[in-house]
Amino acid sequence: MRTKHDPTLKYMANVVDFGEHSNNEIQRAVLPRTESGYSDTLLIFDEYVPIVGAEKQSLNRASITSFATLHPQAVIPPDIRTCRAFLEWVSRGMNGRIEERPTVETIQGFFRKFATGMKRKRNFEFPPATRTTINEYIVGELRIKIPLSTKQMNKDGGVSPNDLTILMTQLWCRDHHEYRGNPADRARVQLSAAMLLYCFTSARTGEVHESTARRHGAREIGEESEDADLEARVMAACYKHFELTIETVDGMIMLVLTYEREFVKGYWRKTKWEIPKHAFYEVYAEDVPIFLNFLTFFLPMAAADTAFRDYGSVSEILDAVDTHEKVGHSEDKILEVIHVREEMRNLPVFRQYLEHNVDNFKGNARGADSFGKALVNLGHRSGYTLNITVRACRRWALQQADKTYSESARMKFAGQTNRDTYGKSYAHPLSEVDGPANYLGIAIRQEHIQNRRGMGLYRNSSLFQLLPAKAEYEFLAREDVYDLDQTMAKLSLLLSDATPEEKHEIQLEQKRIYNEKRSLYNEELRKVQALSGRQHGSIYTETIFYYRRKVMPHRDFLASTLHCKLSLRSLDGRRTLQALESLCSETDTISYRDSLSPLGQACLCGRSIEEFKDHRKWLHLYRCYSRHYKTTHGFAQICFECDLWFTNESEWESHCQEHLDNPSDLLRCDPINFRNAPIKPGLCPFCLGAKREKPSKRMFQFILSPPKWHSHIEDHLKRLKLDFNCKHPACSTSFRSLEELTYHLVDMHCWRPRRKSPKKRKRADIEF
Repeated sequence: MRTKHDPTLKYMANVVDFGEHSNNEIQRAVLPRTESGYSDTLLIFDEYVPIVGAEKQSLNRASITSFATLHPQAVIPPDIRTCRAFLEWVSRGMNGRIEERPTVETIQGFFRKFATGMKRKRNFEFPPATRTTINEYIVGELRIKIPLSTKQMNKDGGVSPNDLTILMTQLWCRDHHEYRGNPADRARVQLSAAMLLYCFTSARTGEVHESTARRHGAREIGEESEDADLEARVMAACYKHFELTIETVDGMIMLVLTYEREFVKGYWRKTKWEIPKHAFYEVYAEDVPIFLNFLTFFLPMAAADTAFRDYGSVSEILDAVDTHEKVGHSEDKILEVIHVREEMRNLPVFRQYLEHNVDNFKGNARGADSFGKALVNLGHRSGYTLNITVRACRRWALQQADKTYSESARMKFAGQTNRDTYGKSYAHPLSEVDGPANYLGIAIRQEHIQNRRGMGLYRNSSLFQLLPAKAEYEFLAREDVYDLDQTMAKLSLLLSDATPEEKHEIQLEQKRIYNEKRSLYNEELRKVQALSGRQHGSIYTETIFYYRRKVMPHRDFLASTLHCKLSLRSLDGRRTLQALESLCSETDTISYRDSLSPLGQACLCGRSIEEFKDHRKWLHLYRCYSRHYKTTHGFAQICFECDLWFTNESEWESHCQEHLDNPSDLLRCDPINFRNAPIKPGLCPFCLGAKREKPSKRMFQFILSPPKWHSHIEDHLKRLKLDFNCKHPACSTSFRSLEELTYHLVDMHCWRPRRKSPKKRKRADIEF
């Protein structure tokens, strides 16, 4: 025990065994994925210079000699000539990601990994002069000789507030994409929340979503650490990282949410004090659209997950804030902490599609790669030709922070420790200085600079989302695509007689072929998009949400409110959050029209609607409603466009004429089914233009049988001789051939020639 008189007494009683210690240097720990990258370069080098008669892993500078090799003139340890030849060999064998050959930066990175691997694994360090020589060789002689690609990652665009608004508007007000999952629309809420989280915190992708690198990094902390055995589900943003409070801010009582970015780059080396935290709040200093508030999406997700200990819904939380507001002034700034339930602390906020429902959760957070692809795809659907990435969100956030806050605050916000990182990787090349105003001494302008720092230069609002009909038919006729279709057909035939093990392998091969064909399709689509200019986009993708929202009351309401400037606790704000909460919890697989809805859980006939399979429920309801109205009124017709039943024939004729008087509203003629129910009937573009017929005949709705709709239009096409005009009253365009007219029907009226089902194809039709 340490005493006042002899402070060394405690230490004198201990003896250390020097045999347990050595003078060996300890290398700085790196992530397993990084270590693997070093090892891969050495394996490639060993293929270049195969080593015979020596232990590869125990080579050192003193024992390395030249062995029999594929390249006899190469020496070990590698000299300058060996390195030059090795890098040429690597460059010729490596596939490029942007172009056919790798980029200059890729080869530079390869050599850095190789040099580090030689130092760490084989105790050989390249002299500085050698490294400089090799680097100059790569950017000079090797670049010309191979030739290497000189393309570089585009760092121009950042996701500006205007870009974020466009993305949110696309996602909620006109998006044609249907996400997977149960509930499916929780994916849309998660994507919105994640975009805001990245933009408002400058977080890297793997700090919010599951990252393989972050997960492996946990094991570097040490075997005895709790983090050593962490799985993917806790290596992402979980509810334990968020703290919700009711506070007084600038004299106003509001909700405040704190987020701790635990998994920042190199987090396993940082103290808790070094981990950045961020605060979000309910009431902004200026009015902005409600979908630009992170709480708008976080609260409904958390409430649907029953994450809070004392509150079961968003409404209860908002009521609690109102209660504190009614009580009035308090000397406490923090009025209440809203606690997360203990068993929910390690639940990821952003989860995989099949685990949206807490009851189905199996421990899998949404992957960073999966989110990145979803964000890129949303950007393309919004008209951006350049990929929208998390790095672009981070870039804009840091550029704005650099203008407003101190360097220390910006570095803390970014989770950076190197002060040079911002200038090298994030600062925009466009100068902030208004050159003309600076020189002339007049008032400056800044908005044009902000415009060029965003993604606006890379957006075409009329961008094609699908290949035009002619381009698609040419694509399907390509030899490589035809071969993929043939292979897929062969696999489909083999699948029926395969064993369970064989089925798994066949399905994996089918998935690979599908992805390959999809990649070829997207490649062709990008070419068409680059040449399309400002042409009108696809009517299919532009109009699909217009019809789907009619059977999704929550989505319909959100499409009209989320872009508005509302407060969370206003009447419409509360309804918006309640609708989002419903989207995060509802698991319905069928959407009912108001005119074809069951009465509770029963049909008009009294039978339980649950007696029928989901895809048959609407048909039973339709037949019962139609029979009921015909029995009571003698006539019954439903207008799917207006969602109304008509029981008077003259009224029905007048109503049909009203639609025909606005033919541009009838451009889309295909039948649409959504969530096991029809939301739009098929119309015939030829009949719509038959002005001698009755309005009801021209407006005949193909409801029960889409194949009859196809056959009906095919019959019209067969009867055409030399008059290849579109008869639709909204276009009446003339064409020179039946082929051109067919392309027009596909592009403008969404008709597609029927294809034979792969299941009905005969073996004789398939080339084995």
